[in-house]
Order: sequence, then structure tokens, then C-alpha cells
Amino acid sequence: MDDTLPAGPDRDALEAALAASPAEQTEIVLVRDRTAVTRYANSEIHQNVYQENTRAAIRVAAGGATARIYTNDISRDGLARATADATALARLQAPNPRFRSLPAPDSGSRPAHAAPPSFFPATAEFSAAARAAAVGQVIDLARAAGYQAYGTYRSSSTTLSVANSLGIRAHAAATTAYLKALVESAAGTGFADALSRDVAAVDPQAVGADAVARCRLNHDQREVPPGDYPAVFEPNAVADMVRFPVLYGLGAREYQDGQSFLSGHLGTAVTGPAVTLWDDPRDPRCLPFAIDAEGLPSVRVPLIAAGVAEGVVYDSETAALEPDRRSTGHAPNPFEHEAPGHPVPGHIIMPTGPDSSLDLARRMGRGILVTRFHYTHCPDRKRVIATGTTRDGTFLVEGGEIVAALKNLRLEMSVLDLLAGTDARGQGKCCQDWWAANGMGSTVYYLPALLFARATFIGVTTF
Repeated sequence: MDDTLPAGPDRDALEAALAASPAEQTEIVLVRDRTAVTRYANSEIHQNVYQENTRAAIRVAAGGATARIYTNDISRDGLARATADATALARLQAPNPRFRSLPAPDSGSRPAHAAPPSFFPATAEFSAAARAAAVGQVIDLARAAGYQAYGTYRSSSTTLSVANSLGIRAHAAATTAYLKALVESAAGTGFADALSRDVAAVDPQAVGADAVARCRLNHDQREVPPGDYPAVFEPNAVADMVRFPVLYGLGAREYQDGQSFLSGHLGTAVTGPAVTLWDDPRDPRCLPFAIDAEGLPSVRVPLIAAGVAEGVVYDSETAALEPDRRSTGHAPNPFEHEAPGHPVPGHIIMPTGPDSSLDLARRMGRGILVTRFHYTHCPDRKRVIATGTTRDGTFLVEGGEIVAALKNLRLEMSVLDLLAGTDARGQGKCCQDWWAANGMGSTVYYLPALLFARATFIGVTTF
């Protein structure tokens, strides 16, 4: 992938705005998005939506203070006006004690390998008719089983261009395809999804068949009492658990502020020896994207290795606060208001194994198989407590076989304790947590199904 800002009207406008800026340092982040969504319910397509959006974020430094202005006017005059407004705003602020400088081109860590493709023309050009045909395959499978199908198919493309007054000129483009299927009978539901940069890798037949199979099992739900159970979490469910240490503990800002579970514990065990976790924005399995919102290369960062805390991710501001530290290319997207506004890992990967989730379940004498969670939260960030309710396929396993569907259960426990009980890893999947899949975040995961020795469920729902 070419990560140099290409010649053209965008570069001309950025160069003109930088040249005219009255600030000591100026950075312009320009994002162009195209998103198309097909929604379906009751086994019928009911909505097609298409949106194009162009946005710029201008960050300036003046007198040790910083300020940022947002605009949709990316003409030369529009960017120049926004730059002047940002400078005037910075001059009203007190100096930023954390800020040292905008990044220079050589201030980031060096990637170990070239970035794989992140932009696929077939995904960018995926039409409403093509999405409808794919959704039709899911609907046909649901109808054949006597069920109703609900969900979305989203295809999108984006470009990120970054230029600053210290010489950074960076550009990257990406596409994404995401198909979600919820199949419903009178007795229960089943869920499946698929996520890829390449639309050719999204198999509607496989997604539909998976959702139908789960729905077929999910009927006559029993109750089990709250308590500790061995459990298999499928990758989507694992993502909802891993989300909390990622969001609240594996970025440099939380670590430096003493708010991370890693603070003061680098080099020591923080969870079980079966847990290894890293961030790699250049891994082709995990929606690769080669640069961050400061235009620096994004690199692989070891986070936890065999249970031992290895590191956190940095942007230029947090890196400048530690001797000889370089940015790892994890500056947050300034347009993602759900993010904490400082570096967090965005491409989380764990080692995988050869077994399916059902193979893992066969290792349990009596336990619970969880498809996914709904509306998870973290009431204690330092201890990384997770709470959330299972959804769309929670099953009782006895003697290594699924024997019954269960009413949904509420889990509450430390994610670190949950992971410490990892007994086995299964096959991997590219996925998002519940929040990101619903448009409230962007973290992507390549995670296995995991067999846990103990998962603590504190309550049962009525459905």
C-alpha cells in the first residue's frame, strides 16, 4: 500500500492551509467516507441507505497550548478559516502540560513488515443489488426453516489523509464489508455475522446457515441457577470481554496516569499463562490499516505474553513523556467521539487453535456455551470487571453435548480472572464487540473461541 499523500485537489488544499496557518504547528486530518447499508426485517428488505461524508480536523499548537477545530468545508478558504479559528482558540487556552510537539515523519516506530492490502475495489463498488442478493440468500435459508430473518449488510470505503507543518504527508484507504443475521422463530433466536475488508470473503450462505442452526437449537429454554460454570465463549463473546482491558488498560495514557491494571505491573503476571494478546494493525486477518490519525506507521505491539504484561500502545503525545519512547502509531481518530481521545489498541489478536467451539464444548462435563453478549459494561475499570447478558444462543452442555437451550444469563466477573482460567483455544474469527458492531467504536479483533474453567453468572433473565 502506498502511504504517501497523493497529488491532487486534497493535497493542494492541505498544503495551502498549512502554508497560511498562523499557528506555530498545524496538523490537518482529512477523512472521506462512503457507506451503504441494506437493512432487512421480517424476511424483507425495508431500507437502503447511502451516505458520503467528508470531514477535516485541524489541530494547532500556539504558545504551548493546543486546540482542534472540525469542519466539512475542505476548500482552501474553508481550511484556512478553520486553521485561523483553531489558532485563535489555542491562544485563549492555558498551556497543555502534556504536549511537546506534533510528530515529525521519523518520530514513529518502524514497522516490521509491509502493510497488506486494505482497499478492495469490489467492496468499494458493491452495489445495492449485490447486497440485496446476499441478503436474499440469508432470507431464503430462514424461510426454508420456517423462521424470520433480520439484520444488515454494510459496505463502506474510507480514505485518511494527514499533513502537518513538520513534514508528515500520509494517506491510506480501506474498505469494509459486514453482514449480520439474526434469525428468529416463535421459540428463540440465532445469530451469526461476517466481517472483512474484502467482500469476496463474506459468505452469505455460511452466515445464514450458522444463524439458522443456532435458532434451531434455541427453544424450550431452561433455567440454571446463578453460579460458577465451565464455559465456552465464541469469538464474538470473547471480544466483548477483551474490550474492557483494551479500552481501559492497554493504552499509554491510562498506564501513565496509574489508572490501568498494568500500571506498576509491566513484566509481571496479570492473568493466566495461557493468555497471549497483541495489537497488529498490519495483520491481514484483522482489518489492516497501516497508519494512524497522526500519519505515523502503525506497528505490532506485544501487550500480554503468557499472562505477563508486556506493553501498551502510544501516540506521539504519550511517547514524548517517556525517555527514548516512540509512537507505535495508535493516535485515535479525532472523529470517533466514543473513543477516550487517547491511544488504544485497535486490532487485537490472540493465538488460535484447530478446534471448533463445539469441539471445545465436548471437553466440558457440564457447562455453558455462549454465542455472544448484549450491552456489556465495565463498572470497575481498574479491576476490569465485566458485566453483560448473553443473547441469541446460550446452551447447556452435559457430557460434551448440547442438551438444552438456556434462558439468557448475566455474567459479572473480572476479565483477568476469566482469562486466567483459559483451558483451550479454538478457531479464530475476525469480529467486533457489541458496541463497535453497533456503530459505537471501531476496535477489531481476531480472536478464538475460548474454553474457560470458570465463568461467573449472577442472574437469569426471563427469556
